[in-house]
Amino acid sequence: MALTPQLAPTDFESAERVADRDAREKLYAESAIYRHDLPQGTRYTKGTNVTAEKRSWQSLDAILRSDAASFEALPHRKLRLARLFTALGIATSLVMIAGVAASAREGLDLQRLDGTGGVLLGGGLATAAFGITAGVFFTRARKDYDRAVDVYNDSLGVRLGLYTPDGKYIPPRGALVDKDGYILLDEPERAEEPAADAIVGPAEPEPEPAPEAAPVPETTAPDPAAPPTTPAPDVALPDAPATAAPGATALRLQMR
Repeated sequence: MALTPQLAPTDFESAERVADRDAREKLYAESAIYRHDLPQGTRYTKGTNVTAEKRSWQSLDAILRSDAASFEALPHRKLRLARLFTALGIATSLVMIAGVAASAREGLDLQRLDGTGGVLLGGGLATAAFGITAGVFFTRARKDYDRAVDVYNDSLGVRLGLYTPDGKYIPPRGALVDKDGYILLDEPERAEEPAADAIVGPAEPEPEPAPEAAPVPETTAPDPAAPPTTPAPDVALPDAPATAAPGATALRLQMR
């Protein structure tokens, strides 16, 4: 693992301080891990550069350890067991080589097995057993590394604000999406238009209440059978002085 070329880890602290949505989308594309199914097996690249070298699963160790979520998904125990059985296989292979050197003159006689023949046979069987076991653990570790890639990409999108924790894409403001999350229409200017209820302006003066109309007096239609009445003529009387004589007052009353 240490001799395998490692991909550069992701600087999450600086990426999370980016406020622009387009810049976050670009950072996600440059920091995500992509798979490539080749005849020699699955290979991985970081970013979308077509000239990037396609590396094996072992080169993902540094980049997956840069995120806490993907670090927890790494198969630490399986890797330790795979390394242990690999070391045991190398040790037993040395024993097998020693047995081959010791029995080179006499050869291996399975009917009359002696000490050198036993060392050769035991070393060979142990080497094969340890090698198969180490291969099984490395295969399982490779699958777990592939699963940790998904965890890393999901965690990267969540930390950049592009995905929800359950893996749903968060469309940019002003974008119309369908039920599957695909963008149907991208109109950034829709997000810039304030909502109708959000416009705050000067308060309009309340209209003054209309004055109440004076009540119209009720009129009754004249009775056609009744004789017409002639109104009395108005007689303009001179204003009486403040101190009038008693005779003048009587004369005024008689005229009325």
